[in-house]
Amino acid sequence: MMVEGLGGRGWPLGEIGLPNSQMIMLMNADFNTTEDVKDMKPSELSQATGLSLKASVEVLRLAANKQQPNPVDMLQMFQEGSEFPQIVTFCRALDTLLGGGLPLQAVTELSGTPGVGKTQLCIQACVSVQLPQSVGGVGGEAVYVDTRGSFTVKRLKDMASYAVRHVQTISGEDEDVSEFSVESVLRGTHYFRCQNCIEMLAVIKSLPKLIEAHPKIQLLVIDSISFHFRNDFPDVRERAKLTRIVTKELIQPAVKRKMAVIVTNHMTTHVKGKGSAKLSPALGNAWGHCPTVRLNFLWSGETRVATLTKAPQCLNSSAYFHVSVGGLRDVCDDQTSTSRNGNNVPAAKKRKFADTKKGP
Repeated sequence: MMVEGLGGRGWPLGEIGLPNSQMIMLMNADFNTTEDVKDMKPSELSQATGLSLKASVEVLRLAANKQQPNPVDMLQMFQEGSEFPQIVTFCRALDTLLGGGLPLQAVTELSGTPGVGKTQLCIQACVSVQLPQSVGGVGGEAVYVDTRGSFTVKRLKDMASYAVRHVQTISGEDEDVSEFSVESVLRGTHYFRCQNCIEMLAVIKSLPKLIEAHPKIQLLVIDSISFHFRNDFPDVRERAKLTRIVTKELIQPAVKRKMAVIVTNHMTTHVKGKGSAKLSPALGNAWGHCPTVRLNFLWSGETRVATLTKAPQCLNSSAYFHVSVGGLRDVCDDQTSTSRNGNNVPAAKKRKFADTKKGP
């Protein structure tokens, strides 16, 4: 019979015909179902469990034969995907760049130098994910994993205050938005301060149990993903191994539970040939395949610029934004004046966030 594992559904490994000695080694390494070994390479399973490479190949073969996933109907997948709301940023230019906002069922990476706005967007997302469904929001809750101590309750409260007043302004008479308040936003943001990489991994691992207690959670923020990796694991090989584990743990809730996952990443100097160098997101190519969407933030004079470098549903391009007391906003230009009167707001998703430029 199928069982519910931490990362999703799967068959118990004890039912695929493995010797008891191999099962003990798998269970000691916390591998219990076919879902736990899905997409692993034989060398990775061998290193994680102590099984021989030959035994690992056989375990993965038997697990794959037992799993036998059913094909996905593309029409149904398209229709379901088109109905997912997105998490607005309160910056029309940035939302347009992202095809409507921060996507669910995806891992979004925000990279850039310190002070350019990565944490500000993370906090904004914690507010925006809780916008009521009646005005086109997600109506969810957020988990914020803070590895650097950069989160402040005051910033969350400032952004929530603006969002609450905005929702009250745009909601119709027949729409009850009384439950959306500053207090509800603070209550719906579940905060973890992680002092090292082990604490961060423990929070990620415990996410399924946290969701059971708070089923409205639809956003996971990790600010930042690279801070403890770089400090706690200077060895590149050890860091790459841990990155693969974290990658799996982040993709599973995004896909299985239709959540948005947002992570911030530092920039590092990448030395090229002939003495040239450039800034690139940290953690290298091993991590680079994990995010579904990659946004790089930088300064252009006194203006912040978000450049989309990876996204399956959008063309790579850039958007300008600034950070106000109330959160992310459009840069003052002729284009934002059309945003005020609500032109081009996607009616199908009941987007009512046309007036996102004004501060609180």
